[in-house]
Amino acid sequence: MKAHIKVVFLVLTLALPILYAPLQVRAQPIALGQPIKGIELPIKLEIDDLLNMTVMENGLVKVNEVVKATATGYLTLKKQYPLPFLFKRFIEMDKADVELENLTVNFDDANRRVTASYVALGMTAKKMDKWVFSMEGDAKLTTRAGNTLVFSKTLPMPMGGKKNMVITIHLPETASDVSVTTEEGYTKIYYRLPSSGFGGNPILMAILGILAVLLVLNLVLKEGLLGLPKMLKKGKS
Repeated sequence: MKAHIKVVFLVLTLALPILYAPLQVRAQPIALGQPIKGIELPIKLEIDDLLNMTVMENGLVKVNEVVKATATGYLTLKKQYPLPFLFKRFIEMDKADVELENLTVNFDDANRRVTASYVALGMTAKKMDKWVFSMEGDAKLTTRAGNTLVFSKTLPMPMGGKKNMVITIHLPETASDVSVTTEEGYTKIYYRLPSSGFGGNPILMAILGILAVLLVLNLVLKEGLLGLPKMLKKGKS
């Protein structure tokens, strides 16, 4: 019996150092910022989003967008959106408050950027004698040269990242009385366009032309071709 006890005691004596060593390693504190082996921390994605918007006189907005990132950031971006149509969905969701037409997306791996172009509907509206251009969020006006305004803002991204936005807006050349305000979570640009009257509306001009032709035909049929000079003479008198 004593022999068995000695054997068990000997085994435990030899085994304890082996079992205690890993526990001692696990119990060691991890220094702040030291990576944990076997655990891959998420990358904080930081991108630059450059938008160039041209506002047409009819209210449509033509947009060219360039998204740039560092080498690591671009790889992360490509992992999240490996195909152009997936990035198209991202743009559509990001701008859900407006309607996009003719949206195209291209990956430029050599320059680590994604380019997109589209036409935005619903960013402008006419209110009384003014037009208003609206974009979501509180953007800071950094530069203005004539009817070109440049805004900047930074938005948070998942996993602690951020998106640095630079938005260049080209108003119509004929725009005047331009002012910028922030209302109900939107940055708004108010401006006036010159009144076109009938002369600037091709539909009204066409209608007026048709009415003039019909009036002349009606008079010709009533007076006859020979009576037309007399009719015109009466009109002059």
